[in-house]
Amino acid sequence: MANANPVIYPVSNVAEIVNILRNVRGVTIVAGGTELARRQTGRNLRIPPLVLPLARVPELCTITKTERYLEFGPSVTLSAILQLGQKNLPEVLYEALRSVANPGIRSLGTIGGNIAAKGHRLTAFAPLLALDARLEIRSPAEALWVPMSRYFSNTGKTHREPTEFISKIRVPTEHWDYAYFGRIGSPGLITDRTASFSFLVKLQKNILSDLRVAWGGSFFFRNREFENLLIGRTLPLQAKDLETAEERAADYLPDNLFPPSYERSCFFNMLRNSLRSLT
Repeated sequence: MANANPVIYPVSNVAEIVNILRNVRGVTIVAGGTELARRQTGRNLRIPPLVLPLARVPELCTITKTERYLEFGPSVTLSAILQLGQKNLPEVLYEALRSVANPGIRSLGTIGGNIAAKGHRLTAFAPLLALDARLEIRSPAEALWVPMSRYFSNTGKTHREPTEFISKIRVPTEHWDYAYFGRIGSPGLITDRTASFSFLVKLQKNILSDLRVAWGGSFFFRNREFENLLIGRTLPLQAKDLETAEERAADYLPDNLFPPSYERSCFFNMLRNSLRSLT
C-alpha cells in the first residue's frame, strides 16, 4: 500500500473540511472512492497517506431543486441524481449519467468526483459544460461561484488552491428543443480514448436562438464564438450553413490542442450528424 497507516480525517461539516485543508498539506479528498480505485493497477488498493473523506458530510450530499436550476452537493451519487427521474433532469445529463459503468459504480461514484477527476474529463463533464454549470468554490476566506469552464484548464489541472474545494454544482434547467449526448470508448470503462459529446439547441419560431457544443475527454472544448456562427439562422439549415459550420469548427480546434486522431474524427462526425438533424 502507499501508506501502511494512512491518516483518515473524519469530518462532519464544511467548517471542519476548511480547517483541515488550511492546516494540513498534501491531503487527498475522497467521496465515493471510485476514481481512486479506477487508477489502481495492482491487486491491492493503494491508499494515499492523508485522506479527507467527504461522503458523510450532510451539506455536501444534498440536492436542491428550484424553477431555474438544480443544485448538487459534490458528494451526491450519480445514482441519487438519476433517481430524480428523466423528466426532472436536463436530457444530456440524464443520458450521460445513465451511461456510466453499472448500477454498483453509480451508487458509489459522485458528481463532484466525476467532474474533478485529474488528467481526464469523465462522462458528466461535457454535458455540464454545455449546460453552463457553475461551481461554488469554498475556501477559508469565502464561498465563490465560478463557471465550470473557468475553473478547469486543458493542462489537466484545475485552478484549485490547496485550501479550497468544490462545495456545490449548480445546473440550469432551462428547456432545450433538441439535445444529443454521445460517447466514444469502451462501455463502462475509462481509457485514453474515452470522451463525451453534448449538443443543445434552443428555437424561437424556427429560428436558432441558442446552440451549445461541448466535448470532454483527454481535453475539453467549448467555444462561444463558434456556437454563435449559426445563431439567428432559420431552420431547416441549408447545406451552405452546414459547410460553413464544419469548416469554421476546424479553426477553433487547432492541431496543437486537438491533433488529427481518432478522437478528432469522432468529434467532427458527431458534430456533423447533430447539425444535419437541424436540416
